[in-house]
Amino acid sequence: MKRHLISSLFLAASLVAPAAFAQSPDAITIQLNTAETAGDACRLTFVIRNQMSSPVDALGLDLVMFDQSEGVSGYAAVDFGAMPSGKTVVRQYDVGTGACSDISRVLLNEVRACQVASGPLPDCLSKLQITSRSEIDFIL
Repeated sequence: MKRHLISSLFLAASLVAPAAFAQSPDAITIQLNTAETAGDACRLTFVIRNQMSSPVDALGLDLVMFDQSEGVSGYAAVDFGAMPSGKTVVRQYDVGTGACSDISRVLLNEVRACQVASGPLPDCLSKLQITSRSEIDFIL
């Protein structure tokens, strides 16, 4: 009886575990990974993963930086480039002037480019899942 119960628990766990750890299909995840002051600019490092079934030919975003008093402190146009399906890429960009500690959050203001082989990807913004592991918030 005990062996049957343990086997049943392992079977149930094996059925639930893949769903719990599965990444969202048909999405592009963008993580603001680190922010470090480099000279007179803030260098942001992004980790981007194309989880869609098709490659992305181009992905470009307009970002807006806010200072600690919630005032707009800068704009940046970033181009993540092409990403094969299932591929993770890392990109760095120097944004704004001054230390990263002066930036409270980064707003993904607009999608400038979102291109797949068949043309522009409709409603690309809904495909983006953004997170931050930096001290700077990354928001839509």
